[in-house]
Amino acid sequence: MDSIIVVEDEQQILELMVDILEMYGYKVRAFSNADAAWRYIDAHSGELKLLITDLRMPGDIDGVDLVQRVHGKFPNTPVVVASGFHSESDSLYGDRVFWLPKPFTIDELHVTC
Repeated sequence: MDSIIVVEDEQQILELMVDILEMYGYKVRAFSNADAAWRYIDAHSGELKLLITDLRMPGDIDGVDLVQRVHGKFPNTPVVVASGFHSESDSLYGDRVFWLPKPFTIDELHVTC
C-alpha cells in the first residue's frame, strides 16, 4: 500500500483533506468510516504508509479501534489522529501516534504528513 489512508466521517472535511494531500503530491485513499477503512487495510498486504483518522465515527469500530488494529497488523505504521477528542483516547499515545487537533490549518496537515 503506497497511499495515505484518510478516515473521516464528515464528508466536507474528508474531501478537503484529500484535496490538500493530493495537491502536495500524495496518493490518498479516503474512507468515511473506520469499518470500511479496516476492511481495505486488512485485505491488502504490505506496510501501510500512513493512517490519518478521526476518533469518533459511526460504525462497529471507531478511530481508537482502527488505530489499535492497524498497529496490531503493522506496528511500525505512523498514525495521525485528527480530532478534538483527546481525553477518551489515552491508549493512543506512543512514538508512532501523532496528534493533529481540530480545527487545523492546511500547513499543519502538510507538516504532520
